[in-house]
Amino acid sequence: PNVQSRIQGVKETLDGTSWKEIGGGVSPADCGDDVEIALDLMQQLAVHRSSEGHVDAIIPVGGWPMYNEIKWREFVNDHRHLKLIVGDSLGVQVELFNRAYVDGLVGQVPYQMGEFSIETLWKLNKKEPIHDIITGTNLLEMLRFPLDLAPRDQEMNNIGNLAIVGYLFFAVVVGVILYFTGWTAVHHRRNVRVVTASQPAFLYMILAGILVFASALIPLTVDDQEGRYSKKGADIACMCYPWLICLGFTTAISALFTKVWRLNRLFKSAQRMRRVIIRPQDVLGPFFALLTANVIVLTCWTVLDPLTYQRVDGEGTDHWNRVISSHGKCKSESSAPYLYILVGINLAVLVLANIQAYAARKIHTEFSESYYIGILMVACLQAIMVAIPVLFLVQGNPRALYLVQSVLIFIASMSFLLLMFLPKVLFLRNLRREERKKREKDEQLQGREDPDDIPGEVTSSEHPGNGEGGNAPEGRKGERMQRQNSLRA
Repeated sequence: PNVQSRIQGVKETLDGTSWKEIGGGVSPADCGDDVEIALDLMQQLAVHRSSEGHVDAIIPVGGWPMYNEIKWREFVNDHRHLKLIVGDSLGVQVELFNRAYVDGLVGQVPYQMGEFSIETLWKLNKKEPIHDIITGTNLLEMLRFPLDLAPRDQEMNNIGNLAIVGYLFFAVVVGVILYFTGWTAVHHRRNVRVVTASQPAFLYMILAGILVFASALIPLTVDDQEGRYSKKGADIACMCYPWLICLGFTTAISALFTKVWRLNRLFKSAQRMRRVIIRPQDVLGPFFALLTANVIVLTCWTVLDPLTYQRVDGEGTDHWNRVISSHGKCKSESSAPYLYILVGINLAVLVLANIQAYAARKIHTEFSESYYIGILMVACLQAIMVAIPVLFLVQGNPRALYLVQSVLIFIASMSFLLLMFLPKVLFLRNLRREERKKREKDEQLQGREDPDDIPGEVTSSEHPGNGEGGNAPEGRKGERMQRQNSLRA
């Protein structure tokens, strides 16, 4: 009856709290007052797994498993994650408590029980009245943790003001994209050779892809900081990030891949003295194929196992075994397969684009566009090979991870834009400067060719040194034409 009362008291105390007793007939477990059986049952409960989860705490209502001090210490060392509250408070239990091998003891006070028993027997012997048939005694509670804990000071490791870095990077990329978009549109309308030869459709495709790619900087700044975003908003941002990265990269890299592929195909057909016509729909095939593959994988990921924003406990606890540090992370139960497939698809296209760029290394095109595409392809491949280990190393530091990702996205975006558009802008600027200089020089030469400004010109009808006056004008005209030709030279 005593043991049953203890069990009932534990259940009534835990009723209505967040703690839940495991079902399936596992709890309570009867050891029959046997120390070895009690330790075996503790081992079974410690490793128990079910649909309800794992065991976080065990409450033996008697001190039986602690009576074997050596095996109890071994059990605690093997299962440090367990919370252990044990009934009784004998000497061996108090000693183990003082050495932090149990979180709490709830026991009787045997000396007080003995005192009350002797007093009751003395009164019965003296025929003195006894008021209480059952005399209760106090309980001894020994706890490693106070019942009222001080507020926890936990470091949340939110991005905080570092979000400004992402916003600034995105603003710079958008400004550059708007400038190059306007520059391309104006010179395409004017039918400028440097733009028309580079295929404006491909240039617009690169600009659109980089805009989507750089937009991934925005969801990177979203976390669960109080007062900024809701949990639902953070979950949406988690899934937006891979969508923006993959679709933006796919659009930009497909434009470069198809451009180099078309160049190689035209060059090979010219070597074979064959005429080949490549239509826009022919070069857009790889883009749509790659885009479709990415969309299918991303859609399955979003529907079946979407990323959600979750808190991950960091290392270290306070004096009461409470977590003192945590950070937010986008996680799902089985995101690895989707991530590996996406990386494999896009990395394969990048490798193929590098192969095409290598094949076109000796092809000299107008404005050296193939040269800059080749540099960009190699730079992208090197950046990915360096980024993977760096991102792996900073996984445990959320702020460092955010900065590394932001810098990588910014550098990749600016590399695409500057290598594909800046040489064209500089070429056109230098060309106009040369044309302006040539125009000014021609205007100076035309001014010097005016007959009124040529020194030593004789305008009379007779030439002193010519014996035949009738032929003097023709002689002067021939001399003037010869002088003008020498000036032009």
